[in-house]
Amino acid sequence: MKIFLKIFIFFILHSYTFAETSIAYIDLDSLLSKTNIGKNLFEKLNKSENLKMQELQEQEKKLKDEENKIIASKNLISEEQLKNDIKKFKKKLNDYKSLKSSELDKLQETRNNEVNNLLGTINSVIKSYMDENLITIIIDKKNIYIAHKKHDITDTLIELINKSIK
Repeated sequence: MKIFLKIFIFFILHSYTFAETSIAYIDLDSLLSKTNIGKNLFEKLNKSENLKMQELQEQEKKLKDEENKIIASKNLISEEQLKNDIKKFKKKLNDYKSLKSSELDKLQETRNNEVNNLLGTINSVIKSYMDENLITIIIDKKNIYIAHKKHDITDTLIELINKSIK
């Protein structure tokens, strides 16, 4: 009876060590930027960000011109008028700085939301690929020190996402 118990425990303990855990990794940045849906999203985001940056640069240029006018008129106007102009300019400059900060925060928030939506969209494709190929864990390439190339499924997922999501 003791021998049977020892053999039974031996097989139970070793059966867990033989269970295969399949791990794969992806380059998430590459996955997002090389899929068709990701390319379109990033083109749209970059276009809107560039437009907003051009608007801000135009406003900044106008402020710079105004500053130069104040400096040039320094010897031509009264000291009281100069102080008044400098005060108004500083207010405009502070307003611009807060507007710029606010706009940059909005752009970053929009980018984050859009990327999160994209991840949500492609997540179902990744999950179904995991189920079909019996993959237990997928890790981002950035978090891996070293791994064999055969575990990289980035290109396969890019093709699958491009076929699945249009």
